Amino acid sequence: MPFISDMTWEAFRDAVDERTVALIPMGSVELEGTHLPLGVDTIAARGLAERLGDAPGVLVGPTLPVGYSAWFNPFPGTLSFSHDTLQAVLCDYCGGLVRHGIRRIVFLNAHRGNNAAIEVVAHRLLAERPLKVGMLSVWKLANDLVAGRDIVAEGRFTHAGELMTSVVMALRPDTVVAERITADRVRSPEGSAFEVKNSVGDTAFRGSVQTVFQDIREVTATGIMGDPRPATAAKGEALIAMLVDYIRAYLEEFRRLRIEAGGA
Repeated sequence: MPFISDMTWEAFRDAVDERTVALIPMGSVELEGTHLPLGVDTIAARGLAERLGDAPGVLVGPTLPVGYSAWFNPFPGTLSFSHDTLQAVLCDYCGGLVRHGIRRIVFLNAHRGNNAAIEVVAHRLLAERPLKVGMLSVWKLANDLVAGRDIVAEGRFTHAGELMTSVVMALRPDTVVAERITADRVRSPEGSAFEVKNSVGDTAFRGSVQTVFQDIREVTATGIMGDPRPATAAKGEALIAMLVDYIRAYLEEFRRLRIEAGGA
């Protein structure tokens, strides 16, 4: 898999045509529980890009290790761009790619907090010239892939839970603090009918998930919002294989999309 930063300028020039996809891995530096490193999302995005192998017609751009994680700022080590800064970075990053012939961009995004900035930038790019822009949401995809399957005991994605911990055990086992692996849960407001689901405000009420924004310290004391104890590197490798298979298929289909002369 060619990484743009490892190529010469001539090799890049010769590799780019109308169907070339630039894949941009995106992560974060934020609270990820007591047993996982702050850079979990970055590790996942970069690791998946490295596992793609010889996906045809795909060039991998430099990983963006910091995203929008402002709600985690009360916890030490969290780094966050503002939305304006992240949008500006993405505009300049993508603008450089487009300037040099790239017409297809896919964000390999392992952090939900980056979604809003990516959406704004994508529509800005599409308004300027004929392009195709996509986004692969890593943890959403992982959640979809394990749904209904007996792969992880939790049966779904939770922040710093079994699924996330298994992936990090497979990609960067040296960063996992095994003796700090413990179960924890998201806290809901005491005496309230609201059931908080995660750190970004998803809240169940009367059969529908809506939003209640809270200070993160009201939601979690550890960053663990599930049960990582059953996590294993073997489960992580199985999940990574499923993710890579889907990502390769998505990119292959994305390369087939027509780019109309009048716009995307």
